[in-house]
Amino acid sequence: MDTRTVLAAVLGVGLGLLLLLAPGSVLTVQTAGRLPPDRSGEYGTDGDGSATIRRLVRAVGVALVAGGLYFGWQLLSA
Repeated sequence: MDTRTVLAAVLGVGLGLLLLLAPGSVLTVQTAGRLPPDRSGEYGTDGDGSATIRRLVRAVGVALVAGGLYFGWQLLSA
């Protein structure tokens, strides 16, 4: 069993599931410490990304899960 392939499968599926299940949290972590370009709005509102950006994060998550499953399948078929 190749260690790098196992790590690629586990990390791909794990990170992909994180991106699929919690895209808002991923966006919040990515934008931590940045000032918003539009500083208007009410106190306490979160501007953590539009629906388009969340869909993009989920699409990347799907690609990572698919890649991780591919590497896992390669391990099991060898």
